[in-house]
Amino acid sequence: MKRGFIIASHRTLSAGLVETLRFFAGDDLNIEVVTAYMTNAPVDEDLKQAVAKFDENEELIILTDLMAGSVNQKAAMYLQRPHTHLLTGMNLPLAMAFIMEPANQYLTTERVAAIVKDAQKQIVYVNQLNLEGEDDEDE
Repeated sequence: MKRGFIIASHRTLSAGLVETLRFFAGDDLNIEVVTAYMTNAPVDEDLKQAVAKFDENEELIILTDLMAGSVNQKAAMYLQRPHTHLLTGMNLPLAMAFIMEPANQYLTTERVAAIVKDAQKQIVYVNQLNLEGEDDEDE
């Protein structure tokens, strides 16, 4: 079984994310990038071309930038495609988790939900962290 990825966003966010993924995971990633609104091509055409590069039996993970955005809305048209998962609000921890997930079987809904939950935990307001073991030199 193979797993492919489409990383799609308004403008170049997706291209930067994929560049970073390749830095961490190597160049052999099965990823298509959609940088919507960089040309006069409609986003649905960009997505159609990206999806067409994957075999219909291949599991496909589509990550988009904004829930209410046009990119995600157009990507939702592919939810009827077998073995397709659409996630929005993408971030690097989410993308890396899917890239690193073993591809020996299709992902279950429960596994996808667990990956999302773990990625959400990576969004942290660092100012409010109570760093254990921190020396308070002012006291």
